[in-house]
Amino acid sequence: MRVGGSGQDYQSILRMLQQLNRQKKSSSLDIFGMLGGKAGGGGSSAGMVEVVPGYFCKNDPRIIANFRKNFDEDGDLYNSHGIAGMDITGKDPSEWHKIVDVSEEGRQSMFDMVKREFIQEKGIANGDTTQRSEVFAAYQRSIPKKDRLTATWTLGQYERQYNKAMYEAVRASNPDWQPGMDFDESVLSGITRESVEARIVQTGTDSLGLRSIDCLA
Repeated sequence: MRVGGSGQDYQSILRMLQQLNRQKKSSSLDIFGMLGGKAGGGGSSAGMVEVVPGYFCKNDPRIIANFRKNFDEDGDLYNSHGIAGMDITGKDPSEWHKIVDVSEEGRQSMFDMVKREFIQEKGIANGDTTQRSEVFAAYQRSIPKKDRLTATWTLGQYERQYNKAMYEAVRASNPDWQPGMDFDESVLSGITRESVEARIVQTGTDSLGLRSIDCLA
């Protein structure tokens, strides 16, 4: 499974590889266009070779070379953005559902995207036009692989609070407003990342929340 994106592409990849390994049909091609898969408990089949730990493919130099392109030097599978380290398969959520430090640049990129798309889509989350996957991917590339899961989770928590702040600001100016309705964009002109983050508090080891304006001194 992939984190910080718009789909479940990694989970789909893994399921396909596991199905191919169980079926053991020599005529089947996996989604990489090659014969390969993740080994089951019985190990590799005849004519198969372990390319990276736990992953086998047909013992053919061309197929092996193509198969290896989908993994980094540590044997971690790349996601659809070509980023490794986003695998949560077999991991307890508590391992990566944590609030950690996120760079100011990463938070600013997320805030800018949230504000731009909130105005563009009138407060509706549009999976067809959003650039959130690109924002997550750019941030993931900027940090060490070992930090990507927890930092991506945290950035997602910031994303939620930025959206909530936009919603509250528009509703404060027009209590009858609902997502999808036009609104006066000027009400968001004074909403900055700094002003929102002054209200963000950690509500648990794995979550952030937004204090109400009334709570601010």
